[in-house]
Amino acid sequence: MSRTGHLLVGEAEHGVVRFGTDLVGALMHRHAVGPVVRTSWPELRADAAAVLAPLQGCPLVHTQYTDRLFGARCEDSAELVEWIAAALATRGSWLSVTLHDLPGTAAETPAADEALRRRRYVVYRRIAAACTGVVVCSRHERRRLEALADELRQVEVIPLPVQPPGPPPEEIRPARDVTVLGFLYPGKGHDEVLRAMAGLPSSYGLTVLGRPSDGHDDLVGTLQTVAAAAGRCLHVTGFVPDAGLQEALHRAGVPVAPHRQVSASGSIATWLGAGRRPLVPDVPYTRELTERYPGALWRYGDEGSLSTALREAVAEPERTWLGGDRVGPSPAEVAAAYDGVLTAWS
Repeated sequence: MSRTGHLLVGEAEHGVVRFGTDLVGALMHRHAVGPVVRTSWPELRADAAAVLAPLQGCPLVHTQYTDRLFGARCEDSAELVEWIAAALATRGSWLSVTLHDLPGTAAETPAADEALRRRRYVVYRRIAAACTGVVVCSRHERRRLEALADELRQVEVIPLPVQPPGPPPEEIRPARDVTVLGFLYPGKGHDEVLRAMAGLPSSYGLTVLGRPSDGHDDLVGTLQTVAAAAGRCLHVTGFVPDAGLQEALHRAGVPVAPHRQVSASGSIATWLGAGRRPLVPDVPYTRELTERYPGALWRYGDEGSLSTALREAVAEPERTWLGGDRVGPSPAEVAAAYDGVLTAWS
């Protein structure tokens, strides 16, 4: 079993950090985890040697990476990870990483985002080169990784976990809103959902089950303007603690995960774990999930197809709930996979 150390960087409510925290907890149940350090990038930059001291003696240190967790600029985050890898190497330790939110190809990226995509492309290539092993969360992410990295050392695909869902409620209430789960950030698709709601009665509003991501508080006002122009109410709940999340997911009317550039999605996994069948765009990642568990997702094509799907979901709300669909892997299965991989890399 692995005695890998784990470095968790970023605020506790961030989806990537929550995934890392849950993974560490599952590994602890397997007695397969070494020291765990929780920190932030400002703390690392202030005194990285002191922050990393508890990891002394670990043959391998694993971290969860998305660029915003490690610096204000993506280039700053790459520089910090490279420094961490070098510092650990002087102590006889290797750094491995789970990469999240990998940049897509030019064909997958809107023209307005191309400059940032190019910068992130270089940054993720630097991260892959600095680490002894890389985990990604989908086959689609592996293809993205292979496109950006010249030489890959060790790469494993370990899908995101899905909590085994319970049975649907005996009485399914009519949908009263459309709900998007997770952080509010540019390009996630909230505006497309609002436009596609044109065929629904005016009483249906859009609920954002989450808060704006750091640096994007202005998006609430922007989305409010779009919603008002569409004659819709917009409700942004703010961060929902775990204690109230399951109830909120069960109470949601029509669940939608509209991000079209997605390469792996904790939001989709969370909807499935709550027993919901979310509406999702027909993109490579959602097709990959459909191969894994047919029927668990409600896929749509263009914006017109989303509008049709929303009307159908309102008319038949039972279709937004899973029946006996098999979904997974479970958190325990994911922990077992990480245990095997990290042990092999140690």
